[in-house]
Amino acid sequence: MTELAEPFEISGPAISRHLKVLARAGLISRGRDAQWRPCRLEVDRLQGVDQWLQHYRQLWDGRFDQMDDYLRALQKGEDK
Repeated sequence: MTELAEPFEISGPAISRHLKVLARAGLISRGRDAQWRPCRLEVDRLQGVDQWLQHYRQLWDGRFDQMDDYLRALQKGEDK
């Protein structure tokens, strides 16, 4: 846990809580090896999350493109 928390300003207990949430969601699996508690990413589950997010990526990309078009139109109107 110390290794995970090192690059962030987050406490060990906070890391532990985050890992518990990820484990309950099935996105990681937790093991035990003496005093170590290794965690492993569950790639299949993460791919499912990625597929679910893909819909929202496309949605927001489209909305940002529309906003770009709208802002360009506004700028052209102001230039006149």
